[in-house]
Amino acid sequence: MMLIPGPVNVPLSVSFEASRVVNHRSDEFRRVVEGLESSLKRLFSAERVALLSGSGTLAVESMVFSMTRKGEKVITIPYGEFGHRLEESLKRRGTNVVSVTKSPGTTPSLGEIEDLLDKHKDAETVALVHNETSTGVALRNLREVAKLVKGSGRKLLVDSVSGFAAYELYVKEWKIDAVATGSQKALASVPGLGFVALSDEGIGELKGEDIPHYVDVATHLKFQDKRETPFTPAVGVFYASYRASQLMEIEGKERRWKRHDASARYLRDIFKKIGMENLGEDDNFSNTVVASTPPVPVSYMVSELKKRGIEISRGMGEMKDKITRVGILGVVDDRALSRLVFTVQDVLKKDVYYPPPEETKLPEALKTEVIWD
Repeated sequence: MMLIPGPVNVPLSVSFEASRVVNHRSDEFRRVVEGLESSLKRLFSAERVALLSGSGTLAVESMVFSMTRKGEKVITIPYGEFGHRLEESLKRRGTNVVSVTKSPGTTPSLGEIEDLLDKHKDAETVALVHNETSTGVALRNLREVAKLVKGSGRKLLVDSVSGFAAYELYVKEWKIDAVATGSQKALASVPGLGFVALSDEGIGELKGEDIPHYVDVATHLKFQDKRETPFTPAVGVFYASYRASQLMEIEGKERRWKRHDASARYLRDIFKKIGMENLGEDDNFSNTVVASTPPVPVSYMVSELKKRGIEISRGMGEMKDKITRVGILGVVDDRALSRLVFTVQDVLKKDVYYPPPEETKLPEALKTEVIWD
């Protein structure tokens, strides 16, 4: 059973759809392109969604290169490995980056963001990570962050690679210019597609005059107007992601958000009772990754779970040997949570189990498609 921060276990029909290979200039594939964008626009509540063959990192870099100009002053606040990757992308774009790093397990407060906006009045853009899988924390108050940033007249770019589909998110209503994500996270599709969701304001901010075609979001949208892609796409991943988006709509995005939240709260409580120290607090914990310091060496915890058929991740960078990371994104449900808890109890020789709450269950139509082995 794979419980890592991505890729994730996928429903059977999503796995099946991933095997399709068709002519990418055919009417059949045009229907998939059109259907996938239409579904994602509803799930993001976005005006447009660019569909890019590549990783979530490609989506982030396409957002950065398409939405900023060289020399533009950008505020960013890394609070983990992926925040630093976003910072590096901004630097490679040639922007003038103002960066303030937070310590592991912490996130920027509204007051800190407001202070930076006041201090750097010439900054045009704020770029932030929504959910940080390296440390198991998140900007759970993204709505308020967006209100603050947009109220100051700046652009807001959000890396939600591991956040989309696991938290409340309304691109148009919150006036976020752009949000980037990937197919292999909480959407529960296979790896290989990146998405950049845009508001009306964001579409108006697209810049494509000095960037490579492949990362030019405007170019992708222009071809999607014809229900096509500008370059040969990852055909099977388009089919798989379209099916995954349909399944998310069947579940209901609000219900999926609640399932992720309930799963994270349950597992964090169990881990605390069992003697593990969780990163993050009630106001900034991640819905998709539970990062914890176990009462045994990290390498022992990871290897013992692996022997028992469960794969989790260790920390990244400076946290590599300090924490374990359990991915609970996508279609993780009460069955997976129970099996994980029983197995952790076996490793640590403790008994604190209680059943996961009702909100962690998948709807029956989706449950039959998800096998935990």
